[in-house]
Amino acid sequence: MSKKFTAWLLTWGLVLTGAGAAQSSVAAEPVPSVASETNDSAGTVTPSDTVATGPAIDVPTAKPSASPTTAPSAEPSATPSTTPGIVDPPQTPSISLVKGGNKRIKIYWGKISNAMGYKIYYSTSKTGTYSLIKTIKSNATVKYVKTGLTQNKTYYFKMTAYTSENNIVAESVFSNIVSAKTGAIGATSKTAKTYSSKAKFKKSPAYKKYAALKKYSTYSKSFPIPGMITTNVGGFAAKKMIPQGICQAGGYYLISAYDYYEQDETVIYIMNLSTHSYITTLVLPNKAQANALAYDGTNVWVSKGNNVAYFPYSVITSAVNSGSSFTTLSDYTGYMKLDVKPQVLAYNDGILWAAANKSGSSSNMYGYQVTKKNGMCTLTQKYRMAIPSKVQGITFDKDGYMYMTRSYRQYSSQSGYVSQIRTYKPNLASPSSKGGVGKGSIINKRTLPAMAEGVTTYGSYVYMLYSGCKYTKCNYKVDRVIATKRTHLQ
Repeated sequence: MSKKFTAWLLTWGLVLTGAGAAQSSVAAEPVPSVASETNDSAGTVTPSDTVATGPAIDVPTAKPSASPTTAPSAEPSATPSTTPGIVDPPQTPSISLVKGGNKRIKIYWGKISNAMGYKIYYSTSKTGTYSLIKTIKSNATVKYVKTGLTQNKTYYFKMTAYTSENNIVAESVFSNIVSAKTGAIGATSKTAKTYSSKAKFKKSPAYKKYAALKKYSTYSKSFPIPGMITTNVGGFAAKKMIPQGICQAGGYYLISAYDYYEQDETVIYIMNLSTHSYITTLVLPNKAQANALAYDGTNVWVSKGNNVAYFPYSVITSAVNSGSSFTTLSDYTGYMKLDVKPQVLAYNDGILWAAANKSGSSSNMYGYQVTKKNGMCTLTQKYRMAIPSKVQGITFDKDGYMYMTRSYRQYSSQSGYVSQIRTYKPNLASPSSKGGVGKGSIINKRTLPAMAEGVTTYGSYVYMLYSGCKYTKCNYKVDRVIATKRTHLQ
């Protein structure tokens, strides 16, 4: 090669330095390493993560452990086990509620749609080591209760959402950190909220003003609404439970109530039918308002948002026989959506009646034939009845009379205020081709104190539930279930 030609090659950078040098070398992109999921088995809680398929009840032990149930022997990873580039981690959950109770703390969070489940971590220090205490294997679960904690101690919680693909697990980043302190709580109150004695009740503004109380009520058959001062909701104290529905079931009265502050679950107070004394509380699976209750001889029916749910009567007897202050229902046997939002429920002669308590206009109440098979129920619409607006409760007696409470607003100067009980005798013998039946003319109508809620019958009496004692602006508070002879309403 001439010196002149070599100089030209050097000018353009084309000099070859050895065999194969004509192929330019490109560095391969490094493949990210796949980290295996951190082994947190040492920090997991011992109960299995099972999903209830039927009505199970959780009866708390009389003496829960004073020390935490988890004592991890190995420190779990401080960083969730994500795998960038292989599995996209879910969105980060946000803890919306934390509350301390009797040797326990509960948290609520928002559902993460692209998650398979959640992992809960806790610590005794905000900046300390967090242990994995629970892996929840369902993205639909949005609540966790950690029990067996030390009393009067503060605990800190955070969580992740996780998903899995091809056996690769990816966790989100940690949620916000929340804390709560455990502490002893009082028992569910049995005494009346506002008027502690018969003499004081008879001096109340409601008793003096309304003939429905003064003239027609039977005080000896009436009884205080339990839990209106405080309620033990699964080991947590609730101070403002709002009573809603009432029904007679076997040997008991059942009264539903929801937490006004939406911190605790809805409950059913169980009371002795003969003595009218409070026995225990059934804690329902969620915070959905149970506006109404009904009993069909086998199952208890509960309004649950846009659905109606049910569970067997044996849950009630088990709760009573447990001797415990509360029993937790893990899930309903079943639930279904009806033609109307079931805020009013009643059962009579094989038919479950359901209606919405619309405030602006009249609406329809639907009657469903209840079919039972192998512990499960199906509902078939059979009747349709036009009812007025603002209905809160409906019940039937053995003679075919239908009693209906109507209530809206806390005091009479408010627009649309009403509080009354009406009596009808519907004719169900000749429905139209579409199931339409008439409720008949009003047989009796009496004005009631404000905030009348559910209503039920037993023997010769109609029992009316009120929620006015829980509202500051209600001027005519009633803190009892008021009994009135049926003949006074016919």
